Amino acid sequence: MNKVFLLSNAVIASPGLFIEDGEILIENGKIVSVGEKGSSAVPEGTKEWDLGGRITMPGLVNPHTHLYSELSTGLSPKGPVDDFEAVLKNFWWPLDAVHDEESVYFSAVSGIIDAVKHGVTCVFDHHASMNYVGGSLDTIVKAFSLAGLKSVCCFEASERPGAYPVSRHFEESLGFIDKHRDSSLVKGMLGLHANFTLTKNSLKLVSEMTKGAAVDYPVHVHCGEAEADFEFCKNDGFSGPVDRLNSFGLLGPNSILAHCIHLSDKDRTVLNEIQPFIVSNPESNANNRVGRPDRSRFPAYLIGTDGMSFDMIASLRSQYLLGRGLSEDFSELYSAFIEEPANLLNSFFPTTGKLEAGRDADVAVLDYIPQTPISRENLIGHLIFGAKGGKVFMTIASGRILYNDGRLTFTYETALREQIKEAALKLHRRYHG
Repeated sequence: MNKVFLLSNAVIASPGLFIEDGEILIENGKIVSVGEKGSSAVPEGTKEWDLGGRITMPGLVNPHTHLYSELSTGLSPKGPVDDFEAVLKNFWWPLDAVHDEESVYFSAVSGIIDAVKHGVTCVFDHHASMNYVGGSLDTIVKAFSLAGLKSVCCFEASERPGAYPVSRHFEESLGFIDKHRDSSLVKGMLGLHANFTLTKNSLKLVSEMTKGAAVDYPVHVHCGEAEADFEFCKNDGFSGPVDRLNSFGLLGPNSILAHCIHLSDKDRTVLNEIQPFIVSNPESNANNRVGRPDRSRFPAYLIGTDGMSFDMIASLRSQYLLGRGLSEDFSELYSAFIEEPANLLNSFFPTTGKLEAGRDADVAVLDYIPQTPISRENLIGHLIFGAKGGKVFMTIASGRILYNDGRLTFTYETALREQIKEAALKLHRRYHG
């Protein structure tokens, strides 16, 4: 591919920037300039990609997902799934218990292909494979290296039945964080499943393992997803799930708290004091019938998928449709979809997240050409009712074009799909065995 190229005829939408007819000059993986049409000092012989007026954004972010779920399509639960805990016990936990190195790798590969096709250039993955713990996160990173996406990974520590000692889970995440601390593409977090699968002793243990460290070990956890999590924390002597985690000194401004549906007033006070990253997952919430968060009381939030897909535009649309509908505040959705992802990236990969000179060239070109007037003020409306969702036109990560007009450029997809199918068949046989 060309080391220098120009993206022209683009509707550019980035935090703090909106250009209706703009261009982006990219060289050696970095953005050289962003501006109005004709504003770039373009070297002679530069390859130009005419985007035809398509909306062009910073590479999209999925702030909460589960790559291990990618090969689950078509599986049947092992028992009733009448409530959230039954869904876990009779579907997800039996699945993650039979994952091995091969299936973890190809689950990740399958998800990464989907991510690339939907313009996602950074993934925050919350992983579980309870009988394949040690080295599992580096297996996922191996999959990410195929495309060169940015990733932030963790192992979800849990004391659910049949799992290895929870200390092994903590060690996998903590060791991974330290190993990749200086990487420009890979970071780690301290994964926790949820309050209701972790005892006080376990939270005390991990608190002691990280206490006094000169570096940050940010937590990524499901928090108040279901009422059962809230009731567990109350019965354990705490106001709610945020209060319980905070009581052990585990929360900070770089923590990721997924869902935050069932919370106490004290929980909400703590959220406003600490200002962690809160991730709403509208499609997962609807699928699991766990309720909707009271977003009006969040300091800010992002939109994730919780393993449902990598179509972030469709997830934004679901947030609107499953939320307040016509009374929805588009400025709130602009913050959740445009500004907060940049803030999250700034905490882990400060060289990306915006379309501006000197940043990594992580770019998503939507396959949508506005037919009606577009501005910064009505951008969210165009995304929800115009773009709606679906695969993008082009995905660029660190200046490398990974997907262009319906074709992956970093791998032979047909051959790779056959390997994925073979790994999925073995996984399904183990699950049903």
